[in-house]
Amino acid sequence: MIVLAVAVAAGLLAFRMVMVSSGSKPVQKAEQAPAVKQSKAQILVAGSDIPLGGKLSKSNLSWMPWPEDAVPVGVLTRKASPDAPADLAGRITRAPIFAGEPIRPERLINTDKGFMAAILPKGMRAIAVSVEAETSAGGFILPGDKVDLILTRKSKSGAHSEAILENVRVLAIDSTTAGEQEKKNLSPKRTATLELTLEQSEIVAQSQQIGTISLALRSAQDSADDAEEEKGRRRGVSYVKYGVSSMTGTR
Repeated sequence: MIVLAVAVAAGLLAFRMVMVSSGSKPVQKAEQAPAVKQSKAQILVAGSDIPLGGKLSKSNLSWMPWPEDAVPVGVLTRKASPDAPADLAGRITRAPIFAGEPIRPERLINTDKGFMAAILPKGMRAIAVSVEAETSAGGFILPGDKVDLILTRKSKSGAHSEAILENVRVLAIDSTTAGEQEKKNLSPKRTATLELTLEQSEIVAQSQQIGTISLALRSAQDSADDAEEEKGRRRGVSYVKYGVSSMTGTR
C-alpha cells in the first residue's frame, strides 16, 4: 500500500509539472507577410459612350488607373503619351467605343472629312440607290453585306431583268452604317448606299433612270473578294453615252 501510494503521488506530481510547463510557454503568433504594393499606370479610356463616326474631344476622354503589369498592348498611357487627349481631339471613330474602354489609335480616323468619305477605300465612290423592302431581300440586308444588283425594265413586250453588278458592298441602309445595328435586321425605307467604282456608279445612275434596281443578298461564302465568278452567264447592261450605244461589264 505504501509503494502504491508513493507511485500515485509521483504520477500526480509529474502530471502537474507537465501542465505547468506547457502553460508557461508563450504562444507564438503567425508572422504575416508584408502587403505588396502594386504599381499602377494610367491609360486613356472613353469617358462616355462614343458612337460610330463620332468625334473625340477632351470632354469624352479620361485617364484611368490600371495595373501596370496588365496594361493591354497598343493602348495609350499617360507616361508615354501625356498629350494624347489633345492630340486625338477631332478624330473619328471607326467603331463604337463604350465608356471605360481603352482608346486605340488604330480604331480612329484622322481626317477633317465626313465619316463616309473617311472609310471609303481609295478610288471608290459611295452612291445611294432607291430601294424598297420588296426589292432588298425583305429587309434582311445589313450594312457590310455584299449584294448583286438586278435591273428590271418594263416594255410593251413585258418585263426584263438582268444582273448589272455583282459582289457590291453595302455601306449603309438609310442613315444606318455598319456598327450602328441594334436589331437583327433592318427594314429599308428609302435608300441603300453602295461602294462602287466610278464606272460602276455611272451604270447604277443610268439604271435608276430606266428601270427598278433590286438588291440580291449574297451568301457569306460567295461574298469573299476572291470568290469565283459564275460561268456561263452573260452579264452586262447596255447604255447610251455620247449618243453611242454600248455594253458595259458588270464586275
